[in-house]
Amino acid sequence: MQQFIHNGVLIPRKYEDRGFHILVKGRKIDLTPKQEEMAVAWVKKLETEYVNDRVFVRNFFRDFRKALNIKDKVPPEDFDFYEIKRYVDREREIKQNLSKEARKKLAQERKAIREANKEKYGYVFVDGLRVEVSNYTAEPSSIFMGRGKHPLRGRWKKGPDEKDVVLNLSPDAPRPKGNWKEVVWQPNSMWVARWKDRLRNKKYKHVWLSDSFPLKQMKDISKFNKARELKTRINKIRKHITNNLSAKDVTRRKVATVCYLIDTLKLRVGDEKDRDEADTVGATTLRPNHINISPDGKVAFDFLGKDSVRWQKTISLSKLVVENLSEFMADANSTVFDGVKSKDANLFLSEAMPGLTAKVFRTYHATEVVTRSLKKADADKDDSEAKKKHVAKMANLQAAMVCNHIRKIPKSWQASLDRRKLRLKMRKAKGREAEKKLEQKAKEHAQKHGEKLKKYQMQLAEREKQGKSVKQLKERTKKLKIKHKERMKRLNEHVENRKQRDKAYIDKLKLQIKAQKATRDYNLATSLKSYVDPRIYYKWGRKVDFDWKLYYPKTLQKKFSWVELDEDNPVAT
Repeated sequence: MQQFIHNGVLIPRKYEDRGFHILVKGRKIDLTPKQEEMAVAWVKKLETEYVNDRVFVRNFFRDFRKALNIKDKVPPEDFDFYEIKRYVDREREIKQNLSKEARKKLAQERKAIREANKEKYGYVFVDGLRVEVSNYTAEPSSIFMGRGKHPLRGRWKKGPDEKDVVLNLSPDAPRPKGNWKEVVWQPNSMWVARWKDRLRNKKYKHVWLSDSFPLKQMKDISKFNKARELKTRINKIRKHITNNLSAKDVTRRKVATVCYLIDTLKLRVGDEKDRDEADTVGATTLRPNHINISPDGKVAFDFLGKDSVRWQKTISLSKLVVENLSEFMADANSTVFDGVKSKDANLFLSEAMPGLTAKVFRTYHATEVVTRSLKKADADKDDSEAKKKHVAKMANLQAAMVCNHIRKIPKSWQASLDRRKLRLKMRKAKGREAEKKLEQKAKEHAQKHGEKLKKYQMQLAEREKQGKSVKQLKERTKKLKIKHKERMKRLNEHVENRKQRDKAYIDKLKLQIKAQKATRDYNLATSLKSYVDPRIYYKWGRKVDFDWKLYYPKTLQKKFSWVELDEDNPVAT
């Protein structure tokens, strides 16, 4: 990059204190703004499950006591937040009782502020091109939530001030107003601003260019192309791994066994996390207690993977792999594959395919399982949009399962499912009622027509008997029959259209309920964003007349906008 111009990042407004106090062992303590900010954040967590997490509670009160300069280990139950809780509850109640008009007005005001902030901080000029920033707001001070069983969860995380933030700007860029720590120029980097994480002092937090930035898109294309190349060479790679499972060199056998597990079990490498993160493992960091080999040769794995998600599976493996695992487990000092790192696995794999790394396997497997799922799916051009979208989601579910993207079931999951079931029940009842009314209307019309027709026929017979002219009466009778036929046709069409609309809506709801049940335990967003080649969905969509954008959210549509330009290099589905 030659030019990099922006207005810095948005630093959240400082907490405005209200002069609260708390009681500690019955003693009143007037809080400073920082102490009050911590106390209010804690009170807002009181009705959540976090207060039942012993590590979360211990970590917070350790930092809170330090902020209060309390050296004694006063237990949480000796802290009384009554005044703050009363305020928080009152504010919550006021918000809940707002009128519809007031809510709408507040929403409009927030939207106006967001749009103004985005216009100022949400874009960077890169070599004259206006590019979006992924997240232009620096993190505010807060209680650190962490992922899974992160050992630092509950700690107080101080957000950065302007004086903590380093900006990345080209020499020709005007310096944004503010007391920034430093301005540097790194033309080969895509970060806008960075600051040290005060909780983990060694780590930097960054504000990056959005995923729709061309250079980032090129990285995605390269990643998916590498997975596509792996597909064409997978047999060669597996042969390379198998041949080295019996290598004389122990280290080489270990590396081959690691690569076998990465391919077969779709595991992460495992040694690419920070030391202060939760005790999670992957292929290279498995310990003997994570593996159990049964007498029948089956191998059971049980460990915590990324984000403390439990990885549990029993599987039959190659005899050589079982023998190697038994040997390595018996000789292990700490990990099963002592001395093996991700770089060793990558070097080993690149012997068979230059540039191949262990990470590519998960992308390859996720894309492959989606490809197979879409192929097997009973979907064609004549199917409804809802059916095609369901097929797309079920294929993505297979990728999430392969990658073990298990999630904690959201609190609102059951309520959301119940609402959908209720809507289904109500729509069925409403549909039946509407059909009955239309059918009754048709019946009443037919009855009135019959009565009128009978009257005409009687008049016709009487006039014929009297020798009078019946031409005009016959014409009226004929028009009556035509009008009745047209009316009945319209009523029947209304009934049929109503049935079709209800059926489409009911079928859509049924598919949504089915999908919600099937995906309950899995996070489908991660696989869709990072592991599944979007060209698979695009190609399949063209085949069944389904726009891939109907499944991908707007942020990912921007991230993967390149798929429609990749016609010269199509993906088979």
